[in-house]
Amino acid sequence: MFKDIYAISYKMKRELYRKVFTVVLAVVSCFVGISLFMTFVLFPVRESSVSMMPDVAVNGFALATPLLRSPRRGDVMLVQAYSAEKNAVPARLVNQLARFVTAQQWQPLPDDSSGNHSSPFVRRVIGMPGDTIYLNDYIVYIKPRDEKFFRTEFELTRTKYDVTIAAPPPQWDSSLGAQGKTEPVTLGDGEYFVLADNRLVAADSRLWGAVSQEAFKGMLLVQYVPFTQFRVF
Repeated sequence: MFKDIYAISYKMKRELYRKVFTVVLAVVSCFVGISLFMTFVLFPVRESSVSMMPDVAVNGFALATPLLRSPRRGDVMLVQAYSAEKNAVPARLVNQLARFVTAQQWQPLPDDSSGNHSSPFVRRVIGMPGDTIYLNDYIVYIKPRDEKFFRTEFELTRTKYDVTIAAPPPQWDSSLGAQGKTEPVTLGDGEYFVLADNRLVAADSRLWGAVSQEAFKGMLLVQYVPFTQFRVF
């Protein structure tokens, strides 16, 4: 009789262990799958500044993909303007999942890329390789390679977007802040000119110079928060 009880108890324990193992394996597999998806396919981006107003809302959230890093004129990209050290892949996966679950509010591990100038910026691609460009009153004028005449950025860009151009005060020192007027510059092969939509206050290629394709870390696809400003880029 005792042997029967022992056998039944042993079978129950094995069944319990099997169920626990199955649940743990399912949770770990789900975690790894979500982490890999958010690392290599689609991840949320929070824009905390006014640099891309009005099209990208302050404290808004958008979805970006690292699969698209060859931009067209007018695309909104994540730009790594400054070099940054990165955590090891497992640490980045853990942080990305935590930020996703908590709406970008918390991560469990220190982030090596959280310095003042190392995090990617959300910026719009205005100048393409071979373009000659200049700014006048914060509007970009572009002469593409093998063309004779300059046209405005809005004439050459299929993507429709708005820019914020607030007139500076009359006593404003034009040498301060983001420049609204520049001399013509020709972009080399593999060079891109990126700008913020809020042309008066943001740092962009007027400060950094042209960026290479390697600086692009992903393309924004859709803004989903706030819901009233839902848009596809």
